[in-house]
Amino acid sequence: MHRFFVTILLLAAPASYGQEPPPPGQTWAGNFGAGLSLTKGNSDTKNVNLSLQLAQRIDARNVAKYDAFYLRGDKDGDLIVDRTTFGGRDEYTFSPLMYAFGDVHYLRDKFKEIDYLVTPTVGGGYHILKEKDLDLAAEGGLGFVVEKDAGLSRETSGALTAKQLLTWKFSPTATLGEVASGLWKTKSLGDALYHVEASLASDITAKSQLKVSAMDDYKTRPPAPGIKKNDISLIAALVMKF
Repeated sequence: MHRFFVTILLLAAPASYGQEPPPPGQTWAGNFGAGLSLTKGNSDTKNVNLSLQLAQRIDARNVAKYDAFYLRGDKDGDLIVDRTTFGGRDEYTFSPLMYAFGDVHYLRDKFKEIDYLVTPTVGGGYHILKEKDLDLAAEGGLGFVVEKDAGLSRETSGALTAKQLLTWKFSPTATLGEVASGLWKTKSLGDALYHVEASLASDITAKSQLKVSAMDDYKTRPPAPGIKKNDISLIAALVMKF
């Protein structure tokens, strides 16, 4: 079930690398996305995308982040993509370069036959490079994972997580972003879920961007024979921020 598709979003796209903290003097910041792509002719396709990202400044060192994302794709009347994620994160900054976090996220993916996968974790991160226009960070965490796959019983395991994030504003109006993350079950480290994403964004106004993103989700041990390990998507988007 390997799938590759292109979606043109009409309103907005999810922020790929986590919502930035609100500016000084502001409590909330975020973005909302809603998208639709239609093709007619030799094949009829429809892709729908909904997203929400929020950041709440609790105090000078503490920021809470919330996100939700839904992706659905149909081709010639058959459902080919159906994925939902949402979660929250509490991030506390110890110094300009070091931070700690508590995170919980939920994933449902019909075509990977994942009924639900919930991952509560805690951990820390470090900004390897942090300059005005360049930010490179790495983080790791510990927690557990609860997974229920179609036709199988629920499974619980300890979990290890790792993530690398890059944001590079290489011109006054253009930004390159990249993130790579992994989740490993401690019962069997060969059972893992990886996510890689890259984007290029160009500012249109202070509150909007034109963005192109590529994403790959890879699960090393699909729950049933015949399920491909990875899903790839390419999204061109108009991003609206608030």
